[in-house]
Amino acid sequence: MFNIKSKTLRLLVISQLTILFLFIAMTMCNEIFDLPHLFFGDKPTSFEQRIGEVIIELTILTIIMIIEVILIKNLYQRIRILEGFLPICANCKKIRHEGSWDQIEKYISDHSLAKFSHSICPDCKKKLYPEFCDEKIE
Repeated sequence: MFNIKSKTLRLLVISQLTILFLFIAMTMCNEIFDLPHLFFGDKPTSFEQRIGEVIIELTILTIIMIIEVILIKNLYQRIRILEGFLPICANCKKIRHEGSWDQIEKYISDHSLAKFSHSICPDCKKKLYPEFCDEKIE
């Protein structure tokens, strides 16, 4: 269903599946062994009632899991996580990707939802446009 390359997203999916299987196991143990009867001394639940409860609980669980899968799929489509090492030129700051060198802005825009707006920091403004600064640099 998903081609999960992101370690973070992979851990999220594994944790959600683990919770799902634990919930199913707990539900089945409750209905098979009649845990309220065993632990709290309640009167035994009839087999027909337990089967009905299993069907209802699994139906609710299925609906919840369908919603969760849709939400995780939408989340996966919305976010793109940059992970690992990025080979970057020490001089011009271009990033090597699949054999070609791209500007850092282009690479990040292509691989995430980030958008760039350029400006000039105060230090560069002093160096590039000293006539517009109050303080002169030597």
